[in-house]
Amino acid sequence: MTTSRQAPVPSAPPAGSAPDAGPQWAVDSPAAGTGLAARPCGDALRPAEPPATAHPVALALSGGGFRATLAALGFVRLLADTGLLSRLRYSSSVSGGSIANGCLATAWPALRRENFTTGAVDELVVAPVVDRVSSRSLKRALLRGLWRTIGPSTRTDLLAGRLDEWFLRETELENLDPEVRWIINAANQTTGVRFTFERDVYGDYTIGLAPTAGTGLRLSRAVSASAAVPGAFPPVVLDKAAFPCATHPPALLDGGTYDNTGLEAIDSDRYRHTFLCALNAGGLLRPGVYGRVPVVRDLARANSLLYRQSTGLRTHAVVERFERARAAGPDGELPRGARRGILVQLSTAFPPDGSDALRRWHAAFPERPVHDGRHLALVPTVFDRLDPGLCRALVHRGWWLGGAALALHHPGLLPDDLTLMLPPPQG
Repeated sequence: MTTSRQAPVPSAPPAGSAPDAGPQWAVDSPAAGTGLAARPCGDALRPAEPPATAHPVALALSGGGFRATLAALGFVRLLADTGLLSRLRYSSSVSGGSIANGCLATAWPALRRENFTTGAVDELVVAPVVDRVSSRSLKRALLRGLWRTIGPSTRTDLLAGRLDEWFLRETELENLDPEVRWIINAANQTTGVRFTFERDVYGDYTIGLAPTAGTGLRLSRAVSASAAVPGAFPPVVLDKAAFPCATHPPALLDGGTYDNTGLEAIDSDRYRHTFLCALNAGGLLRPGVYGRVPVVRDLARANSLLYRQSTGLRTHAVVERFERARAAGPDGELPRGARRGILVQLSTAFPPDGSDALRRWHAAFPERPVHDGRHLALVPTVFDRLDPGLCRALVHRGWWLGGAALALHHPGLLPDDLTLMLPPPQG
């Protein structure tokens, strides 16, 4: 018989009190479900709201390596094609989706100067990422720089540096454009909840929020934390930040370990009047073996089941909100618990014999979900060099799925003449 030691669960300190100097295990956090209800910090600091606009849009981009990054860029391009991009006010992301979100945030002032045209999105956001991902391997670049981790630097620090070099140009969080509330999500393994990086604040609801002003905190740090896959990258430990209710420094991992959809940040009822555009480019639960080592194989399979469960629950909740909005009609006042928008996955199938608008979409833009004999939803979750044709196919897939979803559920948001739309180049 074996026994296990359980450390006592401390009470959360009140806001503004001195941190408890006693021992505390990560699993002792009330937010992790060890017998006490999760308690908010109670601090008053909140993210600044973006400027009001008629019919605002919210974007949610999932994790899934460069597969998710490229599909997300196609999804963003569809918003530009339909005129929705200029109404974007909330953009939430995880892991690979956070790379796309970071690139969009970095280019936003230039996109606004160009009136958010499709050509501007192609030139300033899509093409630079496709060129970089198809010509160099981020994984190999990280391996070549491992010597830099001798000392205090970590592999996650190295990832942040490469993200700056490749995509993000050393942009600091506090300098992001305030027209959009940019939300980069990580998972805090110390508290067991979602950790947010935004333009003006960072933190989570159990430890409170801290201001970014004067910290020099870069967008690349946020994205690297959001993409710090456990095992491949060590946690990002924020040991120099002062959060009002923290007893231990946050230790941040890939946001997909908590919520791989990016939906939680913008899914409360207060956002019900924003039009939600959500893309899930995460992995699928696949049949067959997950390796040959029994313990590793079984843990990998269990992890996939847990991922499927959490993603499925969030997806079902959003679909229920969409159904309530449909009952209210296209122009009716939205009741609490309702929302309008679209949600697609890379594996979503839109039958060609659906509504008139969907049939027109299929006729104008034939679906191509397969590249080189493999469905695009099954492209491995990697940060490696990808074939240029595969990159273009993933961008096109994100664009096509967004358009098909609008055609089926909100056809009025598409132009009457689909020939006015120019699809991205295909693989």
